[in-house]
Amino acid sequence: MGWFSLFALLAAIAAAVFIVLRLYKRGLLIPVAKQPLEDMVTAMREHTRIYAPEGDGPFPAIMLLHGCGGVRPNMPVFARLAVDLGVMAFVPDSLGPRGISYEDALESVCTGARLRAHERTGDLYAVLEIMRNDPRVDATRLAIAGWSHGSWTALEALALDRAGKLPASLTHIPSQGLDGIRAIFAMYPYSSFPARSRRLPWTADIPVEGVLVHGDTICNDEDAVEVFKRQIGWGNDVRWRYVPDATHAFDEPDHHPTSTLIYDEEKARIAHQAFQDFLRRHLLADQGSAD
Repeated sequence: MGWFSLFALLAAIAAAVFIVLRLYKRGLLIPVAKQPLEDMVTAMREHTRIYAPEGDGPFPAIMLLHGCGGVRPNMPVFARLAVDLGVMAFVPDSLGPRGISYEDALESVCTGARLRAHERTGDLYAVLEIMRNDPRVDATRLAIAGWSHGSWTALEALALDRAGKLPASLTHIPSQGLDGIRAIFAMYPYSSFPARSRRLPWTADIPVEGVLVHGDTICNDEDAVEVFKRQIGWGNDVRWRYVPDATHAFDEPDHHPTSTLIYDEEKARIAHQAFQDFLRRHLLADQGSAD
């Protein structure tokens, strides 16, 4: 072997090692660890904040699933909007149990390299167990709201549940499944590849309400509408609305300094109203609340 060939071989090996290390750092080569639901409940309980109205209940309850960057300042805002209507809010942090920082999440979770929805669905089932076992919760009146990656996770749960498929992070399918879930509120959901909603129908009888923005540069709104229309064709109850002249995550204050996303207080109020209207329709209507 000549010097040139040897140099080329070493360069190829170095490049391969660099690529492998880069993929490993981004989580692409890390297998998803499977756990019993009980262990996932224990892990998520330590990383779930609960907001509750005064009194003993039982109250309807909603799970708020954050976007890819973790629990941001908009999550407590929506939680308090729920409490104002007499609804408990459970806000799990899916990054905490995995030791993922905000900066790491932007590089790995937000790029789809780590913690994809089929894994995070295990968190959703664990938090459902936490909700059902809280004596203040009316387990027959539950809902889920998601933002971006969180919406992807919620809709993924509908697809996996209908197909009888196992979340990647769990060793078995939870016996109660999505029992008690009355509806899902999906803020600018990720609906592109590899979202299973593109090819699998959702669980029937769980309405979905979406909030989209035109020309979404993070979660393609046209892909979301395509999925919504396909699900309607499969017999599911789906409705959506657009918030005009807004960016992805328009309701989230304190974006990363390098982000091109813009918080819009006025547009955020539109989302706040849509969220409370959703709660009135699906969790409070049988209490005689006005729509």
